[in-house]
Amino acid sequence: MEILFYSNLLLWIAVIFMMFTIFLIFRQFGSVYLSSREAITRDGISIGDKIPEFSGKSYFSNEQISIESFYGKPTLITFISPGCKPCQELIPEWNKAFMKYNEKINFLFVGLGDRSGFSRVLENKSLSGELLLDEERAVLTLCKVRVTPFAFILDEKGTVKGKGLCNGMEHIIGLISSLEGKSESVEGINLFERTVK
Repeated sequence: MEILFYSNLLLWIAVIFMMFTIFLIFRQFGSVYLSSREAITRDGISIGDKIPEFSGKSYFSNEQISIESFYGKPTLITFISPGCKPCQELIPEWNKAFMKYNEKINFLFVGLGDRSGFSRVLENKSLSGELLLDEERAVLTLCKVRVTPFAFILDEKGTVKGKGLCNGMEHIIGLISSLEGKSESVEGINLFERTVK
């Protein structure tokens, strides 16, 4: 009976390990797939289109803020969710980018969930820029986003200039370089900095 118990226990451990491994494989496959040109072209609002009008409640001020209030300078919008580990890992990189580029670019998170979910995420972290809550996922649907963290870079009139996954500084730089139609590289950012001064 004891052998049966331990063999059953080992079997469950093996099954849990396999499920975790399959989850990681599918997540990696999703990242590769969503990074492909075809997926970036398909997901989200098309490049060259204007972002739809929307508003959301600010996590920080509790006021209703519309996307139009960000017009006048380029805006980086990134969709995040509180249970998304890559979204949480993005926050320190986002803060660094904010410190460097906030005079030239608006930084806006659209958070899928309620205040309590983000309060847990931000309990021991600071967040630069604005965070609008999308409790009903209406903005997510409006912008045709299917996965987080997903970002758009808009010009000063709200036209989409670039889009795609946003997992770190490299992706942030790539998106910002899209404003000038440059390749996704640090060189594109340096050129962008020279042209907007």
